[in-house]
Amino acid sequence: MKRANRLITILIFIFLYIPMAVLIVASFNTGKDIAHFESFTWNRYIELFQDDGLLNLLANSLIVAVLSTSIATVFGTVAAVGIHNLKPRMRKIAMTLTNIPMTNPDIVTGVSLSLLFVFVGTRMLGQRDSLTFWTLLIAHITFSLPYVVLNVMPKLHQMDNSLVDAAMDLGCTPMQSFFKVTIHEIMPGIVTGAIMAFTMSLDDFVISYFVSGLDFTTLPVEIYSYTKKPIQPKVYAMFTLMFLLIFLLMVISNLLQLGGEQRKTRSRGAASERSAGRIVKIAVAGAAALAIVVGCAIFIGNNGAEPPVVSEYTMTELPAGPEESVTINVYNWGQYIADGSDDSLDIIAAFEEAYPNIKVNYSTYDSNEIMYSKLANGGITVDVIIPSDYMIARLISENMLLELNFDNIPNYQYIDETFRNTSFDPENKYSVPYTWGTVGIIYNSKYVDEADVTGWELLWNEKYTDKILMFGNSRDAFGITQYMLGYDVNTTDEGELTECAQYLMEQKPVLQQYVMDEIFGIMQNEEAWIAPYYAGDYLTMAEENPALSFYLPEHQGFNLFIDSICIPSCAKEKEAAELFINFLCDPKISAANMEWVCYSTPISEAKQFLDPEVAESEISYPAAEKLIKASSYAFLNPETTRTVEAMFMEVRNSR
Repeated sequence: MKRANRLITILIFIFLYIPMAVLIVASFNTGKDIAHFESFTWNRYIELFQDDGLLNLLANSLIVAVLSTSIATVFGTVAAVGIHNLKPRMRKIAMTLTNIPMTNPDIVTGVSLSLLFVFVGTRMLGQRDSLTFWTLLIAHITFSLPYVVLNVMPKLHQMDNSLVDAAMDLGCTPMQSFFKVTIHEIMPGIVTGAIMAFTMSLDDFVISYFVSGLDFTTLPVEIYSYTKKPIQPKVYAMFTLMFLLIFLLMVISNLLQLGGEQRKTRSRGAASERSAGRIVKIAVAGAAALAIVVGCAIFIGNNGAEPPVVSEYTMTELPAGPEESVTINVYNWGQYIADGSDDSLDIIAAFEEAYPNIKVNYSTYDSNEIMYSKLANGGITVDVIIPSDYMIARLISENMLLELNFDNIPNYQYIDETFRNTSFDPENKYSVPYTWGTVGIIYNSKYVDEADVTGWELLWNEKYTDKILMFGNSRDAFGITQYMLGYDVNTTDEGELTECAQYLMEQKPVLQQYVMDEIFGIMQNEEAWIAPYYAGDYLTMAEENPALSFYLPEHQGFNLFIDSICIPSCAKEKEAAELFINFLCDPKISAANMEWVCYSTPISEAKQFLDPEVAESEISYPAAEKLIKASSYAFLNPETTRTVEAMFMEVRNSR
């Protein structure tokens, strides 16, 4: 039995730590494929400490973790002492309440705190930015407190209360006895609680995603947007350093616990003092290591990279910028602007080089609805957003966009006539096209019979059961069924919508899952073979897996979307935001941007600067005769929108 228990324990540890081992090995690999080790290198760590963006994000995470842990440790220790001194019944109630933040689902906690902060900030305090660094810090303190309390409470129960009585008999006040006796007895629990709080804060994504503003982003929130492009190997190096740091802290925690037990079993002689001294030295060494990591993250900058020479990348003369320093908040889809990776032009760095007095604060979202929710709730102040066509119509109808001053956007002249006077902005007052593209079907040519590649019905083909993915948002999912059934994709007829929902219900038995950006890893790794998605994202996937192919169901119809740049009504720096829009509309900048994003540019003048293979691609730029069957989504009235979302939710939750 003992051997079996040992074997199970070993297998569990192998299961837990193999992913960590793979990650550590990958951080020293010259190749990008984690499945194939080419040769040893330190370059990933050199690249990491030359990347200002990642280091700043790591610094942000460490700052929040250190501050929230420090505050939670103080308040958690005081709370634990107070709870310990309560009567048994009240103590039980207090501990139950303490456990709620730990047992409550993170998403519920995140949404609840977000609503609370927005209500207090906007309604009670009149703040335009109710979600800031401070709300993020308060949220982290909130979910860190229980870990401190739960680690300190056992030490209070184990403590010999006669020591406190003796100290008070010798003249100590209750406060003096706490600092001279109690705190030393419970110190292992305090440190263990602090370490637990630190690791939970450093790792948190869900709660941080809902309560953080645009002024301060942590590493987990940013990494969430790294789904469309392969993760850069320097990120493996960062994860390795973080893992080693957490591992060191866990070792310190266990040594402190061991030291506490030794003090209970040994006499208070020299051996115990030496043991305690060694533990203190280890704790100090751990703190020093943490300080070094924080220092590196904050102070080691991009020493090797040269700033972009903007004149080499722009075709037009840029308007003059502001004389005083300003900051604009840009809110965009994840990985939807070239960031300098894969030898691309760092668009934001280039803009800041062109306009030294304008700093860009860049944050991301993963759906139009998330972006709308944050704007509608009034939790953030944003200067630039890039929503899709139907969402722009909604924002206009609700007076949530500002009219643009095109005197500050002279490069608008390069936007093709095809993308002007759109249905969502017929007078060209509120938006400037950024990208466009189509929705079709991606399939793996190794496993899918070409004879089955006909139209949207491939997504219902029982031959490929459990290898088919479907859009995880209601608009695209209903749109596909509307094309198949011959209905208008902007229909408001409830009977037609009900039939579409029934058709989606019939699809469920063949589906593997509903997806959005997680489609990248699934299709690239061949875990699924068929999926509907955006043409530009297909090109990104095909770079990693050449077996993937793409087609448009021309005979049935398909979606053509336009994402455009807008300025929301909450913007503070409208003129600087317009200069940013103008910069993105420069043909050379647009070309450099689209080379990395892989979507289509609405500027024909930019195509001359693209790789000829991309500029002539039928996937990126379908022929006019193909686009005849394309249509765009319009903003549906609120009642229809709620109906569609409710029907889709019922489909997804059905068995």
